Amino acid sequence: LAITDLGCLSTLLWTNICMTPAFYSLDLPFEPIQFQFVTSGIPHVMFSRISSWITALVTLERCLCITMPLK
Repeated sequence: LAITDLGCLSTLLWTNICMTPAFYSLDLPFEPIQFQFVTSGIPHVMFSRISSWITALVTLERCLCITMPLK
């Protein structure tokens, strides 16, 4: 869970770098918003979904431990 959260934060950091006006004003051979979407947007969604599934799995495990202890 900590690794996926770190992945979420690192992709958000890259998003913030890509969204700065200084980055937009550079003469780049690509469109910054499209580059940001591919390199940061999609991985951020992936890490967020993995984190959500891990949290749901841990919650289910805790509920089962309460309802059926030592079985």
